[in-house]
Amino acid sequence: MVETDHVAQRLDPKLYILSVSKFFKDLGTGILAFLIPLYIVQTHSVFVPEIPDVVKAGIVTTVFGLFNAFSQPISGRLSDRLDKRKPFVIFGLAGFIAASVLYSYVYVFEHVVLLRAIQGITVGAAVPAIIAMVTHFSTSSTRGRAIGIYSSMRGFGYGIGAMVGGIVATYYGFTAGFYLCAFLGLISLLLVQFFVGETHDRHEKQITYLNNSGSLQFHALAFAMFIMMVGIMIIFAFLPEYEVRLQSSQLSLSIAVSAYVISRVTLQTPMGMLSDRYGRKRLILYGLLLNIPVVLGLGYVTRVEELIVLRALQGLCMASVETPVMALAVDLAGGASVSARVSSITSAQAAGTAFGPLIGGLLGGYVSFAMPFYVCAAMMAVSLLIVIHMVTEPQLARNIDRDPRRS
Repeated sequence: MVETDHVAQRLDPKLYILSVSKFFKDLGTGILAFLIPLYIVQTHSVFVPEIPDVVKAGIVTTVFGLFNAFSQPISGRLSDRLDKRKPFVIFGLAGFIAASVLYSYVYVFEHVVLLRAIQGITVGAAVPAIIAMVTHFSTSSTRGRAIGIYSSMRGFGYGIGAMVGGIVATYYGFTAGFYLCAFLGLISLLLVQFFVGETHDRHEKQITYLNNSGSLQFHALAFAMFIMMVGIMIIFAFLPEYEVRLQSSQLSLSIAVSAYVISRVTLQTPMGMLSDRYGRKRLILYGLLLNIPVVLGLGYVTRVEELIVLRALQGLCMASVETPVMALAVDLAGGASVSARVSSITSAQAAGTAFGPLIGGLLGGYVSFAMPFYVCAAMMAVSLLIVIHMVTEPQLARNIDRDPRRS
């Protein structure tokens, strides 16, 4: 029995290869997330020449998130129907590489928006497949740990990506940054192509039986993830504004952006293990509750050091929410149609990535600097209440699946 339990706690080595491959791609994603809001200041708009820079930053980030969110449910259902994951991952990485190169050749704002839309579609097509592969490399008793490890690796890449983006932009320019992103995407593609095999769905009938409570819980979790990402991404519309208000350099702003991800990736695996042991819902509620005052504080920072501290606290909040939400969604799916089920969560995450900068850009550009932070905090309080009343955790699910391997 002890040996069986020990085997059940082991993770498939391919999980680590997949996680490392995503580290390189999301390092490039982090670089782009930092560079593009600053790069579009140098572009001109054909249709709206007088558009404020803060609105341009919000739009260009929003377009990527919207098309990312749009493509995920479609690709998730198609992935489940074909019972294939790897082709979707390769397609997404190829699209990321191509768009990263093309940024170097566009100087019109609308062209940047078009490229972000294309990149959003291709990258979004890969997300449900990747999450499904991660769950296939784990069991219900190790799911939180597996998702934590994967999320930590890709999040670490994203976090230092912002810092690398600041260094590259300062000393080498935007073109070098875009080509670097393409190279990192190529590394990721080669690792997946040659070292990660295909995976297939497993049906966990017992878990499905325990959690046959309808789709409302998925919607509640998706809404919570959406609001969390709005609170995280809202500051990207304000990077040019923070640069002026705080009299900070591009490098110091990149450190503030990176502080969130460094904190998050440091804590995601421990949070995943805690969710395996003590339950998912409790950690989700703690993260939502703590993020309310943190988001409000972002509207009143007077020094870049304060911004760095608040972003680090947001990393703690996100670690407490993201990993348990993903693990709980897979538990509720019961191992069946994982890509389609999880896509409701990941597409909501992408939509939050999109609407966060848009909310910040529109309210900050046309109402007041602090208004978007108040709106976001209020929405987060609503999501907290929704999770409390609508989500019921499957307490027995973590003890059912003892098969440690998937092929």
